Amino acid sequence: MSMELTDSRLRPVRRETPGSNPEAHARSWPRAMLNGALLRCPSCGEGHLYDGGRLKVVNYCPQCEEELYHHRASRMAPWFSAFLAAHIVVLAAWIISWFAPLSLGWAALPALAVWAGLTWLLLPSVKGAIVGIQWATRMLGFQYAAMCKPRHPHPHPHKH
Repeated sequence: MSMELTDSRLRPVRRETPGSNPEAHARSWPRAMLNGALLRCPSCGEGHLYDGGRLKVVNYCPQCEEELYHHRASRMAPWFSAFLAAHIVVLAAWIISWFAPLSLGWAALPALAVWAGLTWLLLPSVKGAIVGIQWATRMLGFQYAAMCKPRHPHPHPHKH
């Protein structure tokens, strides 16, 4: 951003650089997180976020061709998923304890099983939300994709 002298005051002036993406300045992180949590592209909300496999994020959105390979959500998603699932299970156990007082041994095994299953079920949506927040806030390599035209370091899978 540069500064210009206008009316005897310095004011910031935003100038677009050649090849920059003017739409990159307006990214809604709540919308991007919701799109990611719904397993859709955080940019357009239409393309699928995952490729065939359970948790493999596509390199490019099949609809808008947004670069998604910049994400680094693979190691963070299981921790957030387990954290969220633990809060849900503890809250449910606390509510159930009001109505049916059980000993700790009888309550622990089912709670652990529910926690493990819920962690596994939440994992794709949590990872998608993390990819969405990374895209919206231009973390990691997403800032370069926002400033430039798509770089396509690897051959595009849909164009021959």
